[in-house]
Amino acid sequence: MRTYALICALLACCAPAVSAQTATPTESAEVREYYDKAFGYYVAGDYPKAIEHWSMVLRADPKQTTAKNMIEDARKKMAGSSADLKGALNKLLEKGRYSDALMKLEELLATDQTNPFYIKLQGRLGKISALVPARPSSSKAWNAASEGISAWLGEKEDLPFAYDALRYASELAPSEKVFIRLTATLEEEAPQLKLNDTKPENAGVLEHKKEMALHQIYDSKFYLAVKELEGVLRLEPGDITALKRAGSAYLQLKDYKQARRAWQKALGLSPDDEQLKEYLDALEKAAPSKPSAKN
Repeated sequence: MRTYALICALLACCAPAVSAQTATPTESAEVREYYDKAFGYYVAGDYPKAIEHWSMVLRADPKQTTAKNMIEDARKKMAGSSADLKGALNKLLEKGRYSDALMKLEELLATDQTNPFYIKLQGRLGKISALVPARPSSSKAWNAASEGISAWLGEKEDLPFAYDALRYASELAPSEKVFIRLTATLEEEAPQLKLNDTKPENAGVLEHKKEMALHQIYDSKFYLAVKELEGVLRLEPGDITALKRAGSAYLQLKDYKQARRAWQKALGLSPDDEQLKEYLDALEKAAPSKPSAKN
């Protein structure tokens, strides 16, 4: 059996990116055997098996820095081989083919059974596909719901936005009971969404978000206001009130480019709005879009 010192020396050659500051593994025969097998699989290019055995090391001793680093390194090497599967999965998700995406995800999981994101995604996608195997239409309500599901399933998850989007879909199509069931499923997974919700029962989701943003602007909480308004505009890109308020928040953050963009878009949608013209004139004087040439 290889000694740990030999394994570390070989790891240094095969995986130079791994930190040299590693903890000494538990000196049990079982752990040494896991290390030995993991290294053999790693060198052979069988990264899933290598990860599986390094994970066994971590279960025996969670402080094993070498095992953690090597799992990360193996996953990076696997990323290239699983790129096609991941791309196919993302396309299925974008099309709203949730049952098909779940099957593709299972193929992806076969390449890395311990990947925490894939495991979490499998649980979420299983619940969603049981309620809606495939997006049934491209209606406005389903567009909103799809945005919410994407925020729910994404690697950079945004559960508050997903919650708002699904509830907005319910407002747009009250007869579509699946939106209520999806919302309830999300509430079950993340009960803090309902507990922290400040929306009055009879208020619309987007109207409430715009009202919250207005108060945040008054309270000089401009970043929070921008986040609320960006959520509104993600669901209703042509909401003039949200565009106006977003421009005001960006202005206070001195993000003149975004302020100008928001107000110009609003003016394009409402060309007779004198207030927007005044906003843009004032902004042009304070921060010209084309700085004057020096003499």
